Amino acid sequence: MDLTDKETSVQWPDMQCLFLQEWWWDAVCPPAERLVLGLDEAASAGTAFWPLAKVKRYGGMFSVLSMPPLTQHSGPWLADRADFSTLLSHLPRTANIKMNLSFALSEKAIQQAQQAGIRVSEGATYVIRDCRDLEKVFASIKPAQQRQIRKGMRNLHLLPEADAEMLISLQQETFARQGRKSPYPEKVVRRLCETVQRHEAGRLVALADAEENVMACGLFVWDNNRCYSLTHGFHKTGQNVGAGSLLQWEGIRIAAEKGLIFDFEGSNIESIARFNSSFGSIKETYSRLERYSWGMKMLEKASILLKK
Repeated sequence: MDLTDKETSVQWPDMQCLFLQEWWWDAVCPPAERLVLGLDEAASAGTAFWPLAKVKRYGGMFSVLSMPPLTQHSGPWLADRADFSTLLSHLPRTANIKMNLSFALSEKAIQQAQQAGIRVSEGATYVIRDCRDLEKVFASIKPAQQRQIRKGMRNLHLLPEADAEMLISLQQETFARQGRKSPYPEKVVRRLCETVQRHEAGRLVALADAEENVMACGLFVWDNNRCYSLTHGFHKTGQNVGAGSLLQWEGIRIAAEKGLIFDFEGSNIESIARFNSSFGSIKETYSRLERYSWGMKMLEKASILLKK
C-alpha cells in the first residue's frame, strides 16, 4: 500500500462519522489548509484515512496539525487499527501536533507515538448511550440537575426559529465572562450552521424568557450513531433560570427522537465534566496527541503564565 498526503490525491470515503464528511470540512477548513493522509491502493481512501487541519498559531509564527474549529476529532478512520502506526510514521517529523483521536490508543500504539516524540494523554467525553426512553433517562439524572431542568421549563420557552447570530452573540458573551475572545470565527459558525441544516445533520436550539430575551442557544449535530452537543452560549443574569440544564435536555430529546447516543463532548474543565456527568451519563475515553517544537513550547509556557 502507498501513502498519499495531497488533498487532491485522496478520495474522501463515504463513511458514517460526521466529522469525517468532506462537506463538514468544506465548512470549517479550506482545502489549502488541510493535510489529508490515506493508505490507498487505487487512489482511494483504501484502508485508512486521516484529514488534518493546518492551524496557524501566534500570528502565523507556527503551524499546528490539529482539528478544525468546532470539530471534535479528525478521526482517523482505520479498517485495521494496526494501520495507525503507518499513518503516524508519515506525519511530518518536525510538525507541531495537537489533536484528539476518535478512539483510545493501545499500549503498543502509545509507545510508537512516544518514540516519534509525541506525548499521548487521555481525554474524556460523557455520553448517554440509550435515550429512547426519556422517562428512564430523566430518572437517572441527579436530583439537583432535575430541579434545574424543571426550573428552566418554568422560566423559558423554545424559540420557533433560532439563527446563527443568536449563537455567535451568546458564544462571545460566554467567553467574555471568562476574559477570553471566542475561538470560533464568525464566518465559520455561520457557514457550519447553514451547512449542517442543509444536510439535515444539525439543529439550532434557542431558549428565551417571558420577555423574549434569548438566554441560551446551542448547535446540536448528528450522524447515524450520535447526537453531539457541539457548541453553545448563554446570557447570564443575576437569577439562575436553568438555561444550561434545559438546553442540554433539549439536545437529549433530539437524540431520543432520532434513536441516537447523546454525546456531551469532552472538556478539560472539571466543573463542565461534573455538569455533564450529572445527567446520568457514562465516561468514554479517547487519546490526545501533542508535540511541540522548542519555540512553540516556550510560547505555550509564556501564554499560560500570562493567564495566571
